[in-house]
Amino acid sequence: MNTREQFATHFREIHPKFSRFYVHILAAVDLTLPQYALLNQLTLSNPISMTEASSRLQITKPAVTNLVDRLEEKKFLRRVPHPKDRRIILLSVLPKGAKLISRVQAASLELLLKAYDRFDTKEHAIISRFYVTLSETMDELAARAKNEK
Repeated sequence: MNTREQFATHFREIHPKFSRFYVHILAAVDLTLPQYALLNQLTLSNPISMTEASSRLQITKPAVTNLVDRLEEKKFLRRVPHPKDRRIILLSVLPKGAKLISRVQAASLELLLKAYDRFDTKEHAIISRFYVTLSETMDELAARAKNEK
């Protein structure tokens, strides 16, 4: 088996482990993966419209409304009228929601850093370069998908 095939095998093994890891963390804070994804988007770009949330998460507007209703009940976000267009509803993350996202991300980062710390300085540079390249590749794919619509 060549190194590329080994990488693919390891990815297939780690992917469900990461999924279980996130499910476990999110269950502990009474959050679903779609709710987390919406709150995460709000922490990146606050505020965003319901339409923008639908586009970013690639889910229907009614599905966004359902997520927002539940997150609003939990006081993680709020609906805000657009300052110039009263037809547009903006979503704004509340401090409680931002704090929760921060906690989930910290747990994820802690896991990654435990593995990262097992490597030497030279390997750290390669790992960092890999993550930069992965991020750029994902951005390119997202841009291409957006242009195809």
